[in-house]
Amino acid sequence: MLRNNKGYLLLEAMLGVLLISAVCSICLPFIYVANQEQKASKELLYAMTEVDLAAAKNSEGQEEATEKEWSQGGIRYELKTRKGVTDEYEICITFNGSNHKEYTTCASSY
Repeated sequence: MLRNNKGYLLLEAMLGVLLISAVCSICLPFIYVANQEQKASKELLYAMTEVDLAAAKNSEGQEEATEKEWSQGGIRYELKTRKGVTDEYEICITFNGSNHKEYTTCASSY
C-alpha cells in the first residue's frame, strides 16, 4: 500500500458502493410490497366504515339499502344488499385493492 494513508482507494470506494447497492436491491421490493399492503389496509378500513354506516342507516329505517357503485382514489367500490344465512339481510361491499386483491366485507342489518 501507499505510505500516505489519508484517503480511500478507488477500489475501496467501489466496493462500498457495490455493497450499498446490493442491500438496496434486496430491500426495495419488500418495501414496495409493504407500501401496497398499507394502502390496501386503508382502503379496507374505508370500506368497512362505509358498510357499517349503510347498515346503521338501514336498521334505523332512514334509508333503504340499495345497490350503488362509486370510485374514490382510483378504487371502484360496489355496495350490495343480499340475503344472509339466517334470513336477515347483509350489506356487503366489494372492491379490488391497490395490491390487486379482491376484498369483500359485510355487515348485518337488523
